[in-house]
Amino acid sequence: MKLIAYICSIFLFISCEKKITPQLPKGDFDYLIGHWERTNEQEGKKTFEIWERPDSLTYKGIGYTLKDTDTIWKEQMQLIKRDTTWQLDIQSGKEPVVSFKILKKTVSTFLAHNPTHDFPTHIQYRYFDDTITAIVSSEEMEIPFIFWRVE
Repeated sequence: MKLIAYICSIFLFISCEKKITPQLPKGDFDYLIGHWERTNEQEGKKTFEIWERPDSLTYKGIGYTLKDTDTIWKEQMQLIKRDTTWQLDIQSGKEPVVSFKILKKTVSTFLAHNPTHDFPTHIQYRYFDDTITAIVSSEEMEIPFIFWRVE
């Protein structure tokens, strides 16, 4: 009887043991990680962004717009740390990669800048309450993208 109680207690101990999954340390742009849907999109379209963090120096994103079931726009995004500075690289379709230097960064915002690019010259992300506001702008124009988490 003692043997059965001993075996049962071992199984109980093993089943209650906390499983530890290795995780990356908290990172600079972790608030971006996940699936996001644009809330202020034109009727008949849906725009999404999906962000992941494959390693401690990189965040990868994809943005795309659907009209019905057709993808009408798509871009690849990457936040990457080079030496001590972060930069945002964006590639739309077959266009060359456009790089933006991160000028300002807080725990929930960043501002990226490329004065030589025609539009946008600035890209700003703000995170608050599971909502992301991304504003792409130049001196002449500003376009807000408001996303909420969908996962």
